[in-house]
Amino acid sequence: TDILRILMPERTKQIALAWSILRQSHLSEDAYQDMLARVFENEGIFEGPQHLRDWSWKVLRNRCYELTRQRKYQATLLDESILDLVDAELEGRETGDLPLRADALQGCLDELNDKSRETIRMRYFEGLRGKRVAEKLGRKPETVYKTLRCCIREIF
Repeated sequence: TDILRILMPERTKQIALAWSILRQSHLSEDAYQDMLARVFENEGIFEGPQHLRDWSWKVLRNRCYELTRQRKYQATLLDESILDLVDAELEGRETGDLPLRADALQGCLDELNDKSRETIRMRYFEGLRGKRVAEKLGRKPETVYKTLRCCIREIF
């Protein structure tokens, strides 16, 4: 449909915004799917592609805040003016190479050993602090920080 043709190029940027608020990949995807459902429920109101894009960003951000409140998840929320700047920056970025970059990153993650991959997942996908990752893995914080540094060097 026209809606998907217009919004699919925004998908990666919108999920990135959701993740920046929710700090959990699965919740970010849920919020994105909820936004799409709302778009399709209201497809008759849009006055053009830009109106659709703008509306989708606002709905997504509001859905993320709603999920945060519902789950009593303690995310650090940025001031509305900062979020507007982030939105503008993300919307203005070229996304043509993002699928290639995401595939390359996944390939790098696949090359890591299980402990390193778990450390990365807990720190960056679950948003846990280094000390909490160390506690959960039964390791010293220094070991976790060293692993993170080495993994990041290997990935990038």
